[in-house]
Amino acid sequence: MFSNPEVPLASLPHAADLEWHALHPRFVARILSQRAIVLIVGALGLGVANILVFVEQVWEGHATLVMSVVWGLGVCFAAWRLIWPVFEVPRRGYAVRERDIAFKSGLLWRTVTIVPFNRVQHAATGSGMLDRHFGLATLTVFTAGGSGGDLHIAGLGADRAERLRVYVVSKAGGTEDTPESAADTPLGADDQGVDALDGD
Repeated sequence: MFSNPEVPLASLPHAADLEWHALHPRFVARILSQRAIVLIVGALGLGVANILVFVEQVWEGHATLVMSVVWGLGVCFAAWRLIWPVFEVPRRGYAVRERDIAFKSGLLWRTVTIVPFNRVQHAATGSGMLDRHFGLATLTVFTAGGSGGDLHIAGLGADRAERLRVYVVSKAGGTEDTPESAADTPLGADDQGVDALDGD
């Protein structure tokens, strides 16, 4: 006979009870390097525009005021772009359990994504030029019915990302065997022995 008993709310698990693990310590430097490059290019473009404004006498007597405002806004924007990752990245973390993998992010707006392994189609790792320079990679987990990656965990050590990929695929019923080296190292520990993030 069909039954559907009510579950007491007090018995529901809390995401804060998960053992959250930090991303690789070089991830902040990787983000800052990319943003610094973009900001330098932007500053050069703004400098050229500054010269043209004064040479062409655009805005006439208001040129100094306008460009001062533009540069002031540019400096504020650059400071925000460079400072934000220092505070936001440490609030990211991942957790691996027997039946799912979870990822949390956000400083002001918190997001927790949990993907059960029984819905995973496949997993992949990827790394750009800067990622390879810092020894980092991104793990992407694809689930059934999704048009793209349903879970992206950037900022993992390259070796840790590959171990996690093999583990996720094996738990999803893949045919890949977990390497002996992957079994020797706890999945939660990153390449540099990163401590777990504090719970919320």
